[in-house]
Amino acid sequence: MARRQPIVISEPEENNEEHGRRNNTSSPVSHLRFLELKPLLEVCNGCSECWLRCSEGVQANYEEWTAIQDYISVASEEVRDSLIRVAQQTKTVDLGDDVHVEMCRYFDSEKKNCAIYPVRPLVCRLLGHVEWMPCPIQKVPSPVLTDKALSLMRLYAADRRKTFSEWEQEE
Repeated sequence: MARRQPIVISEPEENNEEHGRRNNTSSPVSHLRFLELKPLLEVCNGCSECWLRCSEGVQANYEEWTAIQDYISVASEEVRDSLIRVAQQTKTVDLGDDVHVEMCRYFDSEKKNCAIYPVRPLVCRLLGHVEWMPCPIQKVPSPVLTDKALSLMRLYAADRRKTFSEWEQEE
C-alpha cells in the first residue's frame, strides 16, 4: 500500500466580513480540501452506506455554497432532471418508535446517495474519513489522523458557515 503524504495545515488568515471569506480570493480550507486532502478522501465512492448521516442542517461556507450553485448551473440536462426529482422527494425518514429525521435537501432518498456528490461540503467529505465519523462498512482503511482532522476542522470553523436555506435567504 502506498504511504500517505502528510497533511500540512496552515494558520487561518484574518477574516473579512463579506460572507466570512478570507482576505484572499481562495480560502485555505479549499486549498487543503482540493489539493492535499482530495487524494485521501477519494477512497469513498459514494456507496451510500453512511446515508443516514445526511441529515438536514448541513452547513457550508460561502465558497462551498457557490461551488454547489455553479455545479447546478452548468449541470447536464440529466443531472438537472435528477436534481428536480430529488427536490420533490419527501425528506422525512422514519427510524421507528416515532422517531423521524429530516434529510438534506440534496439527499436522493430513492437511490440513497448525494445529488451533489462531486461538490459536497467538506463536512460531508469527512464522513467515513475521521475517527468520530467512521465508515460504517470499514471501507476506508486508514482515516485521517485525529490531530490533523481536528486542525482541519478548526481551520474550517474559522469560516462563516450557514445551512443551505440560510445561504438561499441571503441571496
